Amino acid sequence: MKTLIPKELQNLVFDCASIPIFAAASIDHVQAHGLLPRRLRLLQIWGASFVKNQILKFLGYICMIVFAAALQAQEHFIFSPEQIESHLVSYNEQEKEDIAKDLAVVRSVCRVKEAPSKEKPFYLASAGGPGARKSTILERFIQRNPEFQSGVYLDPDHRGLKFMPHTYYNHSLNALMAASNPDYLEVQKAAFEKWRGASNYITLTLLKETLQKKSDIIHGTTLTGDHVAEFLKKLKAEGYQITLVLCYCPDQMRKEAVEYRNNEQRFYQSTPEEEVSKGKTFVEKMSVYFEHADTLYLYWSDDLLAEERNAAIFDKGKLIVNEGCDCTLGRFIIQYEEDRKILLAEGKMIPAWDDLFVLYLVRFLNL
Repeated sequence: MKTLIPKELQNLVFDCASIPIFAAASIDHVQAHGLLPRRLRLLQIWGASFVKNQILKFLGYICMIVFAAALQAQEHFIFSPEQIESHLVSYNEQEKEDIAKDLAVVRSVCRVKEAPSKEKPFYLASAGGPGARKSTILERFIQRNPEFQSGVYLDPDHRGLKFMPHTYYNHSLNALMAASNPDYLEVQKAAFEKWRGASNYITLTLLKETLQKKSDIIHGTTLTGDHVAEFLKKLKAEGYQITLVLCYCPDQMRKEAVEYRNNEQRFYQSTPEEEVSKGKTFVEKMSVYFEHADTLYLYWSDDLLAEERNAAIFDKGKLIVNEGCDCTLGRFIIQYEEDRKILLAEGKMIPAWDDLFVLYLVRFLNL
């Protein structure tokens, strides 16, 4: 005797056969012996369908939780909304409104909304201490390498403060403020210290937006923060190709460059304490750069009035030293080893240059 229950409903019952309430050895067997009245059979079928729907709803709920958590993690990337908003704690409500206006200005200047999404976007960033000519080197690099010109160019100073008319200029560099102190450098310093948090907030907000779109990024930065290693690791996980432009020079030249920027260019963007601390941190982070970057461009400067020189290129596991650049690479290495000795004396564990070389190359070996 064949079952009268449609195949689809029979499957529903068997799908839930592991649930004790609806377990049955065989529907054919039960019907054949008249053990299952029609109403009870229908109740069993309905119950099985109900349970299956509840299970699917539960699984769907779990999937939604997992998806939401993944989406939130992707949205936060490195900096949570709370961390980004923390840069605004010192401002009153009117100032925050003005910062929001400047955010819109910088977003427009950097063309964040127009930037297309990419399957394999690039992250191009500078790295170096204050006064190492990072912005000049980075912008010249972009000019000479058109494949990088599609990136959203973000920088808290040159693409932040300089494009903040509602706050930095309107409140702190207006005519009245300029006349309030005969030393204009002090006026600039006060403006920088007042609106530095706002420029960091704007840059991080736009960096987050660009990362969410998976667009190409150009980042003007010292790349010396505590978060750098984790940030570069997550960029790789998101499919970004990482190219770093390492800018190095003697400390004396960095000091001269900062003085030139302050006194001649009239643009204050770092404290004397940062000149020292971030210069040291750049050397400390060198192993992080070699561990995570796909490509490294090493630039050396030792003359404020002369153009920087490319010392070497590390690209996809290969070291490239252009003709006539051996001496420049030698100066880069000598400066690193000198700075390394100072840090070793301070108790810092800094790898030797040869160890950096191996750290980079071993990542590309087919083991």
